[in-house]
Amino acid sequence: MATTTNKVPVFVGPSLGRDRPAYHGVDFDYRPPAAQGDVIAAAVDGPRAIILIDGYFEHVPAVHHKEILWAIDNGIAVYGAASIGALRAAELSRFGMVGVGMIFEWFESGELERDDEVALVHGPEELYYEPLSEPLVNIRSTLSSAVCSGVVENDFADFLIDRAKSTFYPERSFRRLLGGLDRKADRAGAERLASWLPSGRLDQKRIDAMACLDRATADLQQLSSENRRASSEFVFTDAFAQLVQCTAATMPLGNSSADGLIQLCSHTAAGLTASAAIGAAALAIDRATQGPVPVHSLSEAVNCFLEQVPQADIGPWMKSRNLDIETLSRMLEELARVERSSDEAEKLIHRLVHSRLKMS
Repeated sequence: MATTTNKVPVFVGPSLGRDRPAYHGVDFDYRPPAAQGDVIAAAVDGPRAIILIDGYFEHVPAVHHKEILWAIDNGIAVYGAASIGALRAAELSRFGMVGVGMIFEWFESGELERDDEVALVHGPEELYYEPLSEPLVNIRSTLSSAVCSGVVENDFADFLIDRAKSTFYPERSFRRLLGGLDRKADRAGAERLASWLPSGRLDQKRIDAMACLDRATADLQQLSSENRRASSEFVFTDAFAQLVQCTAATMPLGNSSADGLIQLCSHTAAGLTASAAIGAAALAIDRATQGPVPVHSLSEAVNCFLEQVPQADIGPWMKSRNLDIETLSRMLEELARVERSSDEAEKLIHRLVHSRLKMS
């Protein structure tokens, strides 16, 4: 994939808050935390790099591993740190994703394993994703610093970490952590720690996010687009094709990224199963430049076609007629766009299926 944009997408939210640092020689395009499909949508534009820091999970599908692998396969440097970026980098570092920072190292080494280590609740974009809870990785880092500074003992720090782990992540905070302690010694330790926190608290997620931007900037200042190397080990699957289709379907008509994703569907679907091929065809119809096809008309055309050609036979049927997915899409589009009686539509589909088409 050739570079088509000089902007470098950065998916970030509460890890940096309102800060959006600028760097000489690199044009960072700061975007909200990533959800499933956001990385593939960014990758189809051909940036030199993508930086994944914050992302959604639980209530929204999280960034999928395959979209990151596809970006890497196309020579795009993908960096991860601090939050879901650190998690994905630990999982995909052997495939070329670049992990940065302490949190990444904790996960890659196996010292940390649970996703809720980086989880927190935060405010909306309008409030710069203001954190409303304390992520466990920040608690760990802060307590480690407190031990090194002689503020608390190791045993007390371990006790607080266990207490934080047993607390549901939206309810984690230093105030809650240090309150309601039974033992006198624990209350004394909590008082010392509370006095030290205003100056001693460490925001490890922010530290790692900044380190990631620094590392990417340094790399990109040395790396020209000609130096990019694409691998050839990525395997297209039906699940990946469906991810691409679903991502494109959420974008406005005519969006350049959506057009690129539709092209990706068209190029890859022929080697996949019939369901993925038909899904790509239906998507191309729906995103046609003439405007979206009414859903009921599209559904009728595709369903009628599937009744005439069993899904298992679609691949051989298309190959015997020298049909690609784009041409089939245009044919079904015309059938879906024109109002006809159900009898007429069935006759036209029958003619399409059984005629020996020759397309160049």
